[in-house]
Amino acid sequence: MSYEVPYSFVLQHLYPVRLRIVKMLGGYGLYLEKKLMLFLRNGDRQPEFNGVFVATHPQYFSALQQEVHHSKMDFDLDGSTDSWIFISEDLDDFEEKVKKACALVKAGDERIGK
Repeated sequence: MSYEVPYSFVLQHLYPVRLRIVKMLGGYGLYLEKKLMLFLRNGDRQPEFNGVFVATHPQYFSALQQEVHHSKMDFDLDGSTDSWIFISEDLDDFEEKVKKACALVKAGDERIGK
């Protein structure tokens, strides 16, 4: 199935990684094998939550925040704490931060994905 996902540069920076794209929760989940790696959201409702969400686990959250972005989210997508790093599209360096997350996915960084 073909989707026109927001932030097309994300797929370009992840190439040649073969991801499965799943439309979900008003956005698009990018899966590598069975792990959700990134969630891309760009919608009209609640635009303050438009951007890229990086999936992680609580034990990696702090270190990954230091490398990618210090997220100031007040919630988590799946109800767990310290498991999503939110990179808002409103940030001046949005694309650079997302590129960093993509590079970590491409490198197989175990801290990304759930």
